[in-house]
Amino acid sequence: MGFVNERLENHEWQTIDRERGIVLKRIGGGMPQEPFEFNLNIAGENVNFSANHKMANLEKEKGYDLEWKVIVIYASPHLKQEKIRLHGLIAEALDAYGFASSRKNVKKLTVTFAPNV
Repeated sequence: MGFVNERLENHEWQTIDRERGIVLKRIGGGMPQEPFEFNLNIAGENVNFSANHKMANLEKEKGYDLEWKVIVIYASPHLKQEKIRLHGLIAEALDAYGFASSRKNVKKLTVTFAPNV
């Protein structure tokens, strides 16, 4: 089934893949000139990361293009060793998350990673 966005009883949002036991939550940031802070829980292990976003082609009727750039990842050493898998999970979760837990007006989404991440 993959990732889906859902609203919790406390009115917070999460992006979840129940089959694989992976949950993405925004935990802070996002103010002007400040990156967004996320927590990705992979089967009970926490990965925290920061990402900047850039929107382009802002046309309400057609949607907009969104780019997430992951600039730092905090994870246990064994998860960081699986860099390709970890980057893939982060990209997949952010793709489903879209912007503000919605893909409604996002026509194109890309996820990139800073060179040192």
